[in-house]
Amino acid sequence: MDASPIIRTTPDLGDACARARVAGVMALDTEFVWTRTYRPRLGLVQIGTPDACWGLDCLQGLKPSALGDVIADASVTKILHDARQDLELLRHYVGAKPQNVFDTQCAAGFAGLSSKISLQKLLQEVLDVGLSKTETCTDWTQRPLTDAQVRYALDDVRYLAELRQALQARADELGTRAWLEEELKKYDDPGLYADADPQEAWRRIKTGKMRFEPRHYAVLRALAAVREATAQEWNLPRNWLGDDQSLADMALKGRTGFFRHRLHGGQQEMIAARYAAAIKEAFVLPPEAWPSDPRPHYIREVTEASDRAVEWLRTRAEELHVDAVLIASRATVTAFIDNPDDMGNPLAAGWRYEAVGREILEKFAV
Repeated sequence: MDASPIIRTTPDLGDACARARVAGVMALDTEFVWTRTYRPRLGLVQIGTPDACWGLDCLQGLKPSALGDVIADASVTKILHDARQDLELLRHYVGAKPQNVFDTQCAAGFAGLSSKISLQKLLQEVLDVGLSKTETCTDWTQRPLTDAQVRYALDDVRYLAELRQALQARADELGTRAWLEEELKKYDDPGLYADADPQEAWRRIKTGKMRFEPRHYAVLRALAAVREATAQEWNLPRNWLGDDQSLADMALKGRTGFFRHRLHGGQQEMIAARYAAAIKEAFVLPPEAWPSDPRPHYIREVTEASDRAVEWLRTRAEELHVDAVLIASRATVTAFIDNPDDMGNPLAAGWRYEAVGREILEKFAV
């Protein structure tokens, strides 16, 4: 294999992946640019084993199938920090469904640390390793990359195998290892990396204090679906086709009118026509086809019990040495108290039920 840490050929990628298979672990990270496209544009994929690391140049046009095979191989542990976005990008790049993932940020939450901690802080805390952050503004699609840029990028995978072992050891000491292993299984779900469903895009739009009725949500659903599908088609950021507030305004008023966008000429006219058609179709839907209000409404007794449960959860999480953020949000706690039989609620099953769910029902049931 070429002595250069940058992989530019398909055979060199195959050699790096073969070494990862022998080691049984592959550290991964990505560097990308995300300014004018629907999804980020990959510039570099960092690959690490316990004794070497490389940067895969994604602009060389090589075939990444060997990397995809390892990512989908459950016998090789893939180690990443804050894994989901990187794995979404890698799924699109290599077309493989990830299996056997170890997320060091998630693991930190079972090791007595924050589950939102940065890699830089985590390495300093656990391994006493300091990372440079001098290249945070690099355009990773520009070539050539400097030696400093390459070192910076590879540092993000250089220590991940050692970090994984240290975090596992801490979880063993704290008695949280089994919960960690159970939580990591969520990364094997291919649905985690699927493209956004245009028909569900409306749920992300915040309507604030706007007074929406079910019919307005039907229109908002149609508008958001058009924006999402068209953004994917044109490979543009979704907000370039109309920001959230504009879509909410159009849904409430039932017409297009003015909307904020970053399009020009024909594209602007085309998306306006698509929005108008979506509004027209949504307005003739029968009431049974309207979506329900996405904002849950709870009786006072439930919300008061939830407030007490959340306060208790913070203390209990400290006793368990698990970051409370990992266990449940306020919304999840409230929904669980309101309907403990909903097995779709994370608190209703698995390690969360074992750790706190059962006690929440005993102490705060309404």
